[in-house]
Amino acid sequence: MKQTTWFKNMCLFLAVTLTIPLASAAEMMAIEAGFKWNSASVDGASSTKQVVAFQLGGSAVFPFQGPLALRSGLFYSERPYKAEVGSADSEGKLTYFEVPAQLMYRFEDYAGFYIGPSLALNLSNECTKPSGCSLKSVSSTVIPITIGAAFKFAPQMGVNIFFETVSGDLAKSVGNSRAVGANFMFTFD
Repeated sequence: MKQTTWFKNMCLFLAVTLTIPLASAAEMMAIEAGFKWNSASVDGASSTKQVVAFQLGGSAVFPFQGPLALRSGLFYSERPYKAEVGSADSEGKLTYFEVPAQLMYRFEDYAGFYIGPSLALNLSNECTKPSGCSLKSVSSTVIPITIGAAFKFAPQMGVNIFFETVSGDLAKSVGNSRAVGANFMFTFD
């Protein structure tokens, strides 16, 4: 078993194990699914394009004191890229498991703004164009920074809108990923 695979499995195990006892203290627990419009810089590209990506997971808010809380969870997240390098297209996608640790300011019981990092562990990567390409030196862990707002608009339904940025390399010649997204939330009251 590779050391990076062991590290990913251990982080996932710890995230799930530590979340179970905290569930009783959680508020605004939700299953989230949505889309984000993602772009990334590619070395030598004359232009980059936005690509639609998918995100799925669960989130919860753990109150501290007053309006401050910790927003965390576990998400499957895609980071595709598309760029024009010379006269050819370059396309690919990296997928991650993410565990956010974001500071949330709640101005209502079911609404608030948040900002903070996530620990993103690489699950897979693929390079689809040009044919026969492959991603090299893929970072097994990246730290996206996210700013967003989550709120309920009806009983057991809400939305999470966000902007995220990953500075640095995702893989050799691919980096600086940016995304704007919206997730539908099914909350447990």
